[in-house]
Amino acid sequence: MTKQSDRPGFGGVPLPGLDPDQFSLDAARSRFGDSFDPIPVPELPPADPELDRAVAELRRLREATAALAHSEVELGDIADRLAEVADLLEPRVPSPSRRLENMWTGAGTRRSNPVGGQENPIAPPVQFHGCDDGSVMAEVTLGPVYQGPPGCVHGGISALVIDHMMGFANHWGGRFGMTAHYEIDYRSPTPLLQPLTFRAWVHEVDGRKTWTHATIHAGDRLCVEARGLFLEASVPVPGQPGARSTIADGA
Repeated sequence: MTKQSDRPGFGGVPLPGLDPDQFSLDAARSRFGDSFDPIPVPELPPADPELDRAVAELRRLREATAALAHSEVELGDIADRLAEVADLLEPRVPSPSRRLENMWTGAGTRRSNPVGGQENPIAPPVQFHGCDDGSVMAEVTLGPVYQGPPGCVHGGISALVIDHMMGFANHWGGRFGMTAHYEIDYRSPTPLLQPLTFRAWVHEVDGRKTWTHATIHAGDRLCVEARGLFLEASVPVPGQPGARSTIADGA
């Protein structure tokens, strides 16, 4: 199992991550006992509140423009005004590589992740909670922007959210690692515009290996189930030579 000294900070550089004293099943049981209400993943403060505000407006546009074909909505003037905004912003932003480096001087991918990241306009609005049975869960309703089959959530979106959720489940269970193998079964259509319950939990551990399971339900109906193998590993940190991070998707 990864030692505390090998976790965020690996390579001598402090890195953002979930502190087990803040978010783990053991810490929650120590504080609340064996039974407690679901605990939300701790939020990180924004580096720039105006960025959060801008992304919130982009999300409004994302939802408003999804599935607009044949709607008879006149969008010519809207497109012109959006082009003005893009023309204003593009010359001011750093290069993509520089933005990756900047990310790791702050919150890492915790706030920019494509699942629930407050700084990412494409991120599904998912907020995960740790539960007293050892699982993590989320309840979310997804709209047309995430459509795949008619009226259904795209299978890739289901897989994206589940993989991220497994990372939180590993952390909640005191495990750390990156996805090495992933299997997913689509048991029934996952509906749009209806409440969905996502859940993940650590199933088995063996040295550096962690096997984690997950499901998506619409009410009592099983829509998706998945199994993932995670290995303790590290990757280089952009802009910080010699530094490596053990932070996985959910941490």
